[in-house]
Amino acid sequence: MSVDLNLDIHNTSTNDTPDTDVSPFLLLPLPTSPPAARSEAKTLLELSSRLDSDISRHITVLTSNQVTMTTPLIDAHGFPLANKDLMAIRTAKQRINVLRNDSKALRDRVAKLLELAINGDAVQSTSISAGSSCGTSPQLKAFAKVNSVAENSPAQSAGLFPGDEFVKFGSITAEKGLTALAAPGVVVDGTSIQIQVRRSGDVISLTLTPRAGWGGRGLLGCHLLPL
Repeated sequence: MSVDLNLDIHNTSTNDTPDTDVSPFLLLPLPTSPPAARSEAKTLLELSSRLDSDISRHITVLTSNQVTMTTPLIDAHGFPLANKDLMAIRTAKQRINVLRNDSKALRDRVAKLLELAINGDAVQSTSISAGSSCGTSPQLKAFAKVNSVAENSPAQSAGLFPGDEFVKFGSITAEKGLTALAAPGVVVDGTSIQIQVRRSGDVISLTLTPRAGWGGRGLLGCHLLPL
């Protein structure tokens, strides 16, 4: 009688709780529209949180056995460690490695989705209202950098230039990060947003008004990169 030892490492757990399997999402082609990108990014961010919970659950197996990911499972004489659940430890280590790889791949895909959502529709420029300088504010951390500004775009009208670093976008700061700009309701056609950017060491306040139909792609007309 033969025994099948080919285990599905995505669906075998040390406590019979299935781990989150994100492989179907990673195999899909990237969406082509910003709304679809935002929707998928939201789903994947929720899955990322579940992956973190799965990893924590397996780490608990290691801590309960008083070992870490790098702890040898044999003693100085080459014998298996006593009083340890070696099978559970090996399985937990394997699962943690798999889940961490999945988590990295998921974050990479989310970054691509957010770039499409933000630069293709959600994060684009606004019209200029005020260009007052707030002076040097080292306590404000930048979370996005303007890579390019389209001609005649809302971003250009707002006074944005390549190299400007966003420290505040409405109520969004570095604590929430660039991903928050892709959320529904953050960038709305015709609704002005107070922004702050760091330029040459100074923090400058501007008013950005997203606008459709300005002649280019998206509502802002600028390309942002995460910092």
